[in-house]
Amino acid sequence: MSGPALRQLDAHRSIHEAAYGQVKDMTEVLKRLYREERLEEAKQAELILIEHWRDHIISHATSEEEGLYQDIKQAYPDMADTITQLTRDHDLLRKILARIEESLSADQQAEERLMMYDSLLVVNWHHSRDEEHYLLNL
Repeated sequence: MSGPALRQLDAHRSIHEAAYGQVKDMTEVLKRLYREERLEEAKQAELILIEHWRDHIISHATSEEEGLYQDIKQAYPDMADTITQLTRDHDLLRKILARIEESLSADQQAEERLMMYDSLLVVNWHHSRDEEHYLLNL
């Protein structure tokens, strides 16, 4: 059974908006640090940003998959394909984040990682809108 905030459109949207705003702002700071060639600070900022993605976005996704999505599939079996698509979004977020971590630990160029952070933001934004539209308006 999912928590009540995950089942209420306004509360769930607030969770999405807050988390998205935080990672978007943190990504902009990271880009600025790299532009200014403040490399050690940028690497520390990346570690914090990765942790934030894991602790806020990915953990939220896991909670949805284990609770809300299961509840909806039971109550609305015809939503199974939509749930599969939304779960795939979560998988993409996890894969992109894992690739960022690999790149950072291998000390590869930051340019590719910065593009991947932007990809995370795009996938997350669209995913949240779809989730709110398809699942929280039932």
